[in-house]
Amino acid sequence: MASKMFTTPKKMQAIALLTLCVAVLAPAMAATAEAFRWDSKVRRGQLANGFTYYIVDSAADAGKPVSQPVALQLLVRVGSLDEKDDQSGVAHMVEHMVFQATRGHPEGLKTHMESLGWRIGSHYNAQTNFERTLYYLTAPPGRVAAGLGVLGEIAGGALIPADGLERERQIILEEWRTKLGVRERMDRQRRAMLREGSLYPQRPTIGTQTSIRQQPADNLRQFYRDWYRPGNMALIIVGKVDAAALTPVIERHFGALVPAALPQRNSPDPVLREQLRITRLQDAESGTSQVGWITRFTVDKRQDEAGLRERIIDRIAERSLRSLVRESADSLPAGVTSLTVSKGELGESTSSLGFAASVAVDAHRAGMEQILLVQERLRRHGLNTADIEREMADVRRLNGKGPAQQGARDFNGWLQVLVEAVQAERALQDPLQKQAQIGRILDGLRPADINARALQWIDAPDRALFMLAPGLSPLTLPSQAEVLAAQQKIASAPLPPLLKPAPVATAASMPQLSSSGQIVRQDELGSGVQRWTLDNGDVLVWQATPQDQKDQLVRFAAHSQAGYRFAGAPAWQWQLAAQLGRDADVSGQTPGELARWAAQHKVKLSQQQSATQLSYTAQVAPAQLEDLLRLYAAGQLESEIGLEALTGVGQQLARQAARRPDSAGERAGREMSVLRYGELPLDGYPDPGALKQLMTEQGLQTVRGQWLQLRRQPVTYFVSGPFDAAQVRDLAERYLAGIARQGAAQAPAALVQRPGYRESRLAISLEPQGSVRAEGSQAMPWSPERAMRTAILSRIVYRNLRQELREKEAGIYRLNYKLSLDPQGRANSELSFTAAPERLDALWASARRVLERLPQQLDTAMLKEEIAKMRSDESKRVTDSTTQFNRLQLSYTQYGDARYLEDSKQLAGVLTLETMRAFAQEFRLAQDMAVVKVLPKRAASNAAAALP
Repeated sequence: MASKMFTTPKKMQAIALLTLCVAVLAPAMAATAEAFRWDSKVRRGQLANGFTYYIVDSAADAGKPVSQPVALQLLVRVGSLDEKDDQSGVAHMVEHMVFQATRGHPEGLKTHMESLGWRIGSHYNAQTNFERTLYYLTAPPGRVAAGLGVLGEIAGGALIPADGLERERQIILEEWRTKLGVRERMDRQRRAMLREGSLYPQRPTIGTQTSIRQQPADNLRQFYRDWYRPGNMALIIVGKVDAAALTPVIERHFGALVPAALPQRNSPDPVLREQLRITRLQDAESGTSQVGWITRFTVDKRQDEAGLRERIIDRIAERSLRSLVRESADSLPAGVTSLTVSKGELGESTSSLGFAASVAVDAHRAGMEQILLVQERLRRHGLNTADIEREMADVRRLNGKGPAQQGARDFNGWLQVLVEAVQAERALQDPLQKQAQIGRILDGLRPADINARALQWIDAPDRALFMLAPGLSPLTLPSQAEVLAAQQKIASAPLPPLLKPAPVATAASMPQLSSSGQIVRQDELGSGVQRWTLDNGDVLVWQATPQDQKDQLVRFAAHSQAGYRFAGAPAWQWQLAAQLGRDADVSGQTPGELARWAAQHKVKLSQQQSATQLSYTAQVAPAQLEDLLRLYAAGQLESEIGLEALTGVGQQLARQAARRPDSAGERAGREMSVLRYGELPLDGYPDPGALKQLMTEQGLQTVRGQWLQLRRQPVTYFVSGPFDAAQVRDLAERYLAGIARQGAAQAPAALVQRPGYRESRLAISLEPQGSVRAEGSQAMPWSPERAMRTAILSRIVYRNLRQELREKEAGIYRLNYKLSLDPQGRANSELSFTAAPERLDALWASARRVLERLPQQLDTAMLKEEIAKMRSDESKRVTDSTTQFNRLQLSYTQYGDARYLEDSKQLAGVLTLETMRAFAQEFRLAQDMAVVKVLPKRAASNAAAALP
């Protein structure tokens, strides 16, 4: 249960400017929708009391899978925006309390659900936001009636007992505490700026610390009586169901709900007016340096063809404007690193357009001028006609696919689109009707319509300029007169020309490569797997997959020991060399040509660098294997890092370093590293002097030399796919065998956590929040069976910790725990949670007891449940191609052969109660551990005084 934002455009707009988005052709709508016909696959109904329901049999079409559970969701159209001034946080508190005592289940609805085998998070949950509360659960087809009974109790049977509320307050307080931090503080500032003139800034969904502590149960009951009415709810059912048979069940559980008039709603729309607000957004722990310009305006949300036309114009105008802004971003001055634009919703009939420029710490004025410049360019020259025509063609293309895509919609697809439509109170339109309407609209649209809309947006009178500076660095805001003067100056001057990108050749070229060689040895590794030794010393492990296998992808991986802990340079330099080498062109190519060649040939090669390994991975269609190997070989043989690329990345690192705040999280992370490994002088951030020295011709030669060292490390390749071995051998000899490598691998040193228990306390938090982060490590032999048992123990320890800290102690809202066994022979654990500072030590002591008592706390019923779940999961993995490819790599790395592929077929058979209990005895989860506790600055002395 969480006061979480639903992932709709309206919700996303509430929390982050840079993720402004809009649901294309599907806006929120508060009016009726008679003008649109509903999709006939949606069974809709309304009970006599006004309760509405929507049912989709997602397995009705022939050939659709029927194994999915049934999704049941109860939507209540009330959220924190509907609260009165004395009801802060009540909507969310009610969401928590409906799972306690109800008329039908006085022992507690949650207790009843657990008796059915349903667990929170896995089978049911709830969310509250500004406008809505959503309860959702999944049930097997045979338990749908029981699920509807649960939702019926939520809809009308909650008792909200005062004694239960007192305990639940602690859980809600900890939920509030988990949200604290720089992100929440910045979100609050953005919301106040973006939604000025509405109640959103004054109605935080979680409430406040004071309101959570003090809201009386009577306020919750009154809110429940006011808003939990049948006409204010909707039921959504998606899955393998018989809609006709469900109707009387819905009537039985929801038909007795008593209708009543709802209280007056607060408007979600801000009050718009002619204004220019100038705002600072800043936080001591924020690293963002940015300038933004917002305009706000009303939009047409009608549910008819005229409204649909407006939304199509909006889509085309927004996307065409993005293209114009991207073109302008090629001409940015020094200090301005990016320029973007996006549109989003602010309420039922209000939207916003936001421009944002990322800037250096001293370049806010330049960023503002670039935003004003692109707006003036739009006023004088309009959008590019070619962009408009391209976007119109794209809408036409998508429209042509509409009915077919609806016919192919699966369980998850139906659930997503239906929930979005019902939440927004709009019709899920009949696809044929929608296709015909969009076709007519497109036939009548002209570029002038699109340009007029874009101009309407940028010239809207409700404007805001905001600036963000990193940390508490000085920032002088311009006055309104200065902003208007800058705007007038740009309007009266000639526009600077845009930098035209170099003409792109119709086909990028790839030079001839001298990478051929021979396979000098072949070994059979079992399970149809072969190992080929190349004459450069590299090894390729090949597995042919069946020609008739459904998954016909070719999988590729290349691993070397070129990690970022190489000796001789700081870790950041090895990371920089690997990044620049990955993006470098072949010597003699024009900048970006190798990337264009890869895009034209539909080949994507990913690079990952860890402390001890450099890896390349890819998945391609069989026809692209040769192109993939050519691309890899080009990067290994001929790539050359340029000074321009080095300078660009170096300047970016310098900007990041200059605006990097010393946040509590980063300080705690550094402390954890010291506790685990001691001081690591080569792991620090680059200082300005080192970066300046690197961005020279001498520095370029250093980076090129480092990249050469990395790519010369011996490589082990893994390839699987539906090929004859002779084909792959030929490609391997042509593209891989001749890549120059050094004779022996230069392995970076792996870090090993120091033994023993170490704890550190830092009084550095800016929030009334305590936190614990604990990381443990011990030597332990690896095997597939032991790794699987470790995964089961990880889930059991998590459940025991949650039971102890949340259900018993009511001291936390959420915790993270993971126990894993890595192939290098280390069992690693990670635990973290937040809590009230005054309870932090006691809760950590409880957590340690859980870890210490693992062998004694292996409940038989829980063990059986987790073993059954692991066996079910494993039955899917043995037929999953990606899993089998990963196991091939692991098997060869551990054993030098392919035995794991065959052994894994019987892997789940070793899971027994006896073997699990014996294995648990090997862990020392609370002994070899590093612990960092973070406390508020102002509470540190009090917390320390409370220690025994």
